[in-house]
Amino acid sequence: MTTGTHQTWTNWSGGVKATPEAIWRPRDEAELAALIRSFKGPIRPAGSGHSFTPLCASSGAVVSLENMNGLIAADPEAGEAELWAGTPVYAVGPLLHAHGLALANQGDIDRQTLGGAIGTGTHGTGPDLGSLATMVTGVTLVTAAGDILNLDRSNEPELFEAARLSIGSMGVITRFRLKLVPSYALTETSYVADADTILNDLDNLARLHRHFEFFWFPYADQVVVKTLDVWRGEPPGRALDIAAMKARGERISRDDKLFGMICKFVKAVPRSAPFFHRLLTKQMAAGEARPGRVRWSWETFPSARNTRFNEMEYAVPAPMAAEAIRAVVARIRKDRIPTAFPIEFRFVQGDDIWLSPFSGRASATLSVHQFAGMDQTRLFKACEEVFRAYEGRPHWGKQHNLTGRDFAWIYPDWQRFQAARRRVDPEGKFLSPYLRTLFETGIA
Repeated sequence: MTTGTHQTWTNWSGGVKATPEAIWRPRDEAELAALIRSFKGPIRPAGSGHSFTPLCASSGAVVSLENMNGLIAADPEAGEAELWAGTPVYAVGPLLHAHGLALANQGDIDRQTLGGAIGTGTHGTGPDLGSLATMVTGVTLVTAAGDILNLDRSNEPELFEAARLSIGSMGVITRFRLKLVPSYALTETSYVADADTILNDLDNLARLHRHFEFFWFPYADQVVVKTLDVWRGEPPGRALDIAAMKARGERISRDDKLFGMICKFVKAVPRSAPFFHRLLTKQMAAGEARPGRVRWSWETFPSARNTRFNEMEYAVPAPMAAEAIRAVVARIRKDRIPTAFPIEFRFVQGDDIWLSPFSGRASATLSVHQFAGMDQTRLFKACEEVFRAYEGRPHWGKQHNLTGRDFAWIYPDWQRFQAARRRVDPEGKFLSPYLRTLFETGIA
């Protein structure tokens, strides 16, 4: 199904806009393949628009997989399931839970589609847990020629390795087969602690908890710590369904409204940022902490994020993480850069995926946000300079200023990926102008 012509497409934050020739909403792979074969212009698959880089901005066709969502098959004995790539992440938990299965880890936002989250390297936190892409055991790919390929480690392994995290540049991935774990519940704890105390004890805290992270408002001297651990007692008596999960993420609470007002005030009065950072540190811990709360994993991981923002995130080697975040906070304070958001710190296990920010090294991610109504240039430029000094690699869906030459330097398998991509898309049909710049400009 082709919908309209020259409609406006925009991402979640409103920072990326495009006017594609067409927006497709196919209902199956055969229809999608026929559309691809018949279209001469560029094509970009798009999820929910939760990326902050112009990955999907194209004048050609934008592909929405909203009609290709849900569970295809589950095998509890093998611990695997196959899902359509257009499935919203908030729906994945309830769908799998019905079969006694769950994702081993998840991020703190569940509004993305499964295809968008996996394809950009989205992750949660945990030194023994990888990104969503590490769970992929097979994909179905519709290529530029309209071929439908089923890829895994035994069938076209080079293409499979590249496709696991390919930013939609090899074609349209319509299905994912995932390695899963049995359903489990988590108990959550949040508290405020001195920043130095936490940074000096990072390794120990990461060992003690399955999931450990903290939030640091840079003008405050304390951080908000959040830990999640597997619940060994009686399981929760209920489980939210898909409709409830969707509604929960869209509900605007009183705290959301207050935070939105603070963001607007900091924009109008930048010097107010330090005061609000101290206030928000206390408020955030009080809002997050619910001693004894036990929920299913997929109910616990996400939090509602209804104040629009733009984001930069870099992954740095785990041994450098404490020094790196100290340097970022010092830079923001020195340059007196206003922001209302905290820096989010998480651990991620290293992997062997060619374009993964965590390829070949255990990492920690530092996420910096700026209110969508505020200029982000000073904040992101200053932070990026620090991240790069600590061997950082950017999240593919979050803002950065790197070039193709930079990526060819920081990713040992960069050329290997490009060779696999060109096998299935020799003319770059699935490259947006942004991706073409990164993948093809000045790169042999």
